[in-house]
Amino acid sequence: MGMFSNSTKETKEFESIILDIEKERDTISWCDTTIQSCLWNLEDPKIERWVIDWCVRDLRENLNKKEEANAKLQYLKYTKLRQQMFMLHMTTNPDKFLDDLDALKKQKGINNLWKEEQYKEWREDVKKHPEKVGKLHITEDSFTFEFNDKNKQ
Repeated sequence: MGMFSNSTKETKEFESIILDIEKERDTISWCDTTIQSCLWNLEDPKIERWVIDWCVRDLRENLNKKEEANAKLQYLKYTKLRQQMFMLHMTTNPDKFLDDLDALKKQKGINNLWKEEQYKEWREDVKKHPEKVGKLHITEDSFTFEFNDKNKQ
C-alpha cells in the first residue's frame, strides 16, 4: 500500500492491519447490500416459493458473514491496531485514526483501500496475461471481443 515512505517491519504490519480492516468493512458493506436486496425481493406480492427459499438462505448466509466480519473488525481495531499504534508511538485511539483515514480517503477519492489494492493486482495480472480476459477479433468491417469463460480455466 505504501503509506510510509520509509517502510519498516512495524509499518508494514500496520499497513497490513489497515488493509485487513478495510477488507472486513467491505465484507460488511457487501452483506448489507445483499440483505437489503433480499428484503426488497421478499416484499414483492407476486413472489414465487423458490425465490423466497433462495432469499431466506441468502439472508441467513449474509447475516452470518456480517456477524463474523463485525467480530473480526472489532478484534482488528481494538487489539491489533491499538497495539501497533502503541508500538509506533501514535497518541490517538483507533476510532479517531480510522475516522481521519476515512476523511483522507474521501479527499483522495478512494472508497476502500483493500479494494484499491485488489484492483491494482488485477490490473497487473491482466497486463501480464490479457488472454485471461478474452480475445479481440478484428475483421475488415467489425471488431468483436470474446470474453473467456471463467469456468473453463
